[in-house]
Amino acid sequence: MTSPRARIAAALHNSARILLVNHVEPDGDTLGSTLALALALESLGKMVNVASEGGVPPAFAFLPGVDRVVRDLPAGAAFDAAVTMECSTPERCGRFAGAVLAAPLIIAIDHHESHIPYGHLEDWDPAAAAAAEQVADLIRELGVPLSPAIAGALLTGLATDTGVFRFPTVRPHSLRLAAELMEAGAPLAEIVAAVYEQRPLSANRLLGYALLRTAVAAAGAVAYSTLSEAVQRAAGALPDDGAGIVGALRTMKGVKVAILFEENGDDVRVSIRTRDGVRANAIAETFGGGGHPGAAGCTLPGPLADAVPQVLAAAETELRRDDRVAR
Repeated sequence: MTSPRARIAAALHNSARILLVNHVEPDGDTLGSTLALALALESLGKMVNVASEGGVPPAFAFLPGVDRVVRDLPAGAAFDAAVTMECSTPERCGRFAGAVLAAPLIIAIDHHESHIPYGHLEDWDPAAAAAAEQVADLIRELGVPLSPAIAGALLTGLATDTGVFRFPTVRPHSLRLAAELMEAGAPLAEIVAAVYEQRPLSANRLLGYALLRTAVAAAGAVAYSTLSEAVQRAAGALPDDGAGIVGALRTMKGVKVAILFEENGDDVRVSIRTRDGVRANAIAETFGGGGHPGAAGCTLPGPLADAVPQVLAAAETELRRDDRVAR
């Protein structure tokens, strides 16, 4: 029986004009995986457009092929196939959902547990530690060798979505793939330095504010912090400066759920990280968000004073479920 990735590879070989779409608020995995696939398809002579409503966060400006990412498509652009990367629903494509749904062939590549099938061809693998694992296999099916640029983009996706191989989603296969990508020329140390060790002063100030404002709930099983717009202004915060803060909250002893609330105009962005079997995605899905069991997010209407207790209540509900399962 032909595997889903083999069928996708065959369909891409038969497509001349291909649209690749990142999910909104793009991270290292969706960007790295999409750019790696774009480079592979271009090596086969395909015309490729890479679309991202959120553009490219500064931390990922080093990615090979990043100049291909656009926030708008040419008027009247038409495609033979559209590939969505880590978009559990078409809505996760943001403003490009219409272009995706208009394509005669929709290919969905995703490893989120919350994925709802919508593509003509689906590669849904919730066991994958990162979409980069799925795309690496797809590139093999396409018959394209790993160039240093392709390998670097894939390793960026794999490293960032596994917390540099610290999350419980990491499998032996993940480490074998990382070694293969490094052998193909991917610079792991440079990737880690670019993503995690080049924080601007404003990001460090914001981290300091967040840590000072840390509170706990559920007898210490939940750690959370809030960043109002006033605090963000005081830090001189730039877009994406909040990245990594919720991960720092998760490192506290005894914490199973870490939550960061960021005021953003009339809305509140919520980032959730969990451990020990508590499902971050279940908490986020309560409010129309989504993600992985260990990392998820959602957006609630403001103000902070209303959003915080709602999410804390959902977190405590999930903790009670986790306690029942453990018994």
